[in-house]
Amino acid sequence: MRAIAVMRHEVVSLGLESFSIGAGKSSGGKVRPEFVQWVAETSKDRYEAAHGFSEIARRYEAKNERKLNVAEHVGKLVWHSIQEQEFKGLHVAGGILEKVRDVAKQEGIHGARDKDVVSKTWVTYRGVVHLGMAMDYCEDNPDPGLNVLHVAERIRQGLSQNFPKKTREPYVAPDGQISFHYISNT
Repeated sequence: MRAIAVMRHEVVSLGLESFSIGAGKSSGGKVRPEFVQWVAETSKDRYEAAHGFSEIARRYEAKNERKLNVAEHVGKLVWHSIQEQEFKGLHVAGGILEKVRDVAKQEGIHGARDKDVVSKTWVTYRGVVHLGMAMDYCEDNPDPGLNVLHVAERIRQGLSQNFPKKTREPYVAPDGQISFHYISNT
């Protein structure tokens, strides 16, 4: 809720530059004195909101961005396993989660040095990793014909239609995923 309140002030402050309040600016319309007074009275709120916004963004990145990156790395290993027709398991000895944990230990990545933490992170974020994976793919392979949502949908389907060897449960259950599938109006 605090982030929403902060964003409201941020949006207002970004829109203020379109009004002719300062000297030297001219526009076709008149600015009402009540508006000028409101801008002056809420200036402190907008200033505090800007600092609040940067703090919220920093905390989000410190806590969630790293976890999302870990989950996306797991997703990429799963996707690679599907593409190579290996269908490696996640929780088995020598499986994907164990490999991610080992890499995290070698690289000193906080939040992924324990297989249980990696597993929990994967379970939490696996429903959205396909979007980040698609964004990374499109960034690494610039092509004007690529649509990030189409790539995300292809990855989503791959994660939900394939499963590790000796199991019948998909890597990610379809009802646990956010779908970016849409019907075009053209």
